[in-house]
Amino acid sequence: MRSAGDVVAIYFDNKPSVYARIETISPDIKPHWLQVRLLFLSFPLQETTWILREEYLEGDAFTMKDIPIRIMPLGRPGVEEPPERNAPAKKPGSGGVLSMDKFRKRKQDDDT
Repeated sequence: MRSAGDVVAIYFDNKPSVYARIETISPDIKPHWLQVRLLFLSFPLQETTWILREEYLEGDAFTMKDIPIRIMPLGRPGVEEPPERNAPAKKPGSGGVLSMDKFRKRKQDDDT
């Protein structure tokens, strides 16, 4: 589940519209609902509280005034996602560094 400090992308009408940081999540008076205080990262900064179910924080779509809305979690910056189970493992050093010497030599040979 999302937690305070997480940054999410909010899609309005299936279009990415704004980023928001979750400020607080607290239980609502209605069972299985949460009060989620969001800080929209826009100019000017705006803060609001939405009453949502947990599944909406995990990416399930919901509507407000008949407009579909989706809250998409973002990964934390600098944190690498774990590799997929069936993905081939990366070989260390497989990226390598290319020497420009052979390209320079080829260019010199072509010029002569």
